[in-house]
Amino acid sequence: MTSAISNSSNQPLELTRKSLIKALEYDDLTIPVLPKIANDILLLSQDPNADIEVLSEMIHHDQAIASHVLHISNSAAFGGFGRVDSLEEAVARLGLQLLSEIAVSVSIQKNIFNIPEFKEEISDLWSHSLGSALFAKQLAFYARQNPDTLYLCGLLHEIGKPVTLFTINNLPSDIKDGLEKKDVLQLVEEFHMSVGTIVTRQWELPEVIQIANLYYKDWENAPRFRVETVLTYLADQLSTATLKGGVSDIEEVLKSELFDSVSIPESKLEKLLDFAETVTEKVNSMNG
Repeated sequence: MTSAISNSSNQPLELTRKSLIKALEYDDLTIPVLPKIANDILLLSQDPNADIEVLSEMIHHDQAIASHVLHISNSAAFGGFGRVDSLEEAVARLGLQLLSEIAVSVSIQKNIFNIPEFKEEISDLWSHSLGSALFAKQLAFYARQNPDTLYLCGLLHEIGKPVTLFTINNLPSDIKDGLEKKDVLQLVEEFHMSVGTIVTRQWELPEVIQIANLYYKDWENAPRFRVETVLTYLADQLSTATLKGGVSDIEEVLKSELFDSVSIPESKLEKLLDFAETVTEKVNSMNG
C-alpha cells in the first residue's frame, strides 16, 4: 500500500522526466529563439572592424535595452560618477566592448531569463551567470586568453537551466499537474547539460562556447578549448563563492591547482578577492 502511494505521488515527476527524455531523443525541444538583437550584437562584437555607431543604432531601436544601458552607465560600479542623460553619452562612456556585453546580457535576460512562475530561481540563475561572466573575463586577462569570448562562456555556461525551466513550464497540464517546485528543480539539474548542448547548437554559437557549456564540469574530457573550459569552471566556482558564500569560500576556491594549470600566477589570485567586491557591485547594478 505504501509503495502504491509513493508511485502515485511521483507520477507527475516521472511523466515529466519521460517527456523530457523523449523530446531530447527526437530533438523536439521547444527552444526559445536567440533574440535577433542579441545575435546581431554578438556578430558585431566579433568583428575587428566594428563601429560603435552601428551598435548605438541597434540599441536605440530597443527601448528596454536602451534604458538599461543608460541606468548601468550611471551606476558607480561602471564608473558613473558624473551623470549622463542620453544614450549617446552612455555609449561614449562605456565603449564598444563593454556596451556589447551589457546589451547582449540585457537582451538574453529579458527574453530567456524571464519565467514569472520561477522568479526567485531565475533571478538567482541570472545573478550567477553574470558573476561567472565577469570572473571569466577577468581570468581571461590573467591567463592571456580572449576576454570577450570568456565573458560569453561564463554568461551562457548554464543556459540549459532557464531553458529547461521554460520547457517544463510549456508542457501540457496533464503531464505536469501536481509537479512540485522541488521536483522541477531536480529535473533542471538532471537535464540542463543536455538541453544546453542543444541550445548552443541551435543558436549557432561559436564552438568554444558550445564546448565550455558541455564540459565545464568535466574539463579533462574537453576535446578542444581546454583552457577556456577550465576558466569557465573556475569562474562558475568563484561566482558561487562570491554571491552565495563569503571571503573564506572564495579563498577556498583560490587554492585550486587548476589556476596553475592555466598559467595564472599566484600574484594575480590575490587580486581576485578585491575583484569579488567589484563583481557583487556590477551584478547588483545590472540587476537593477
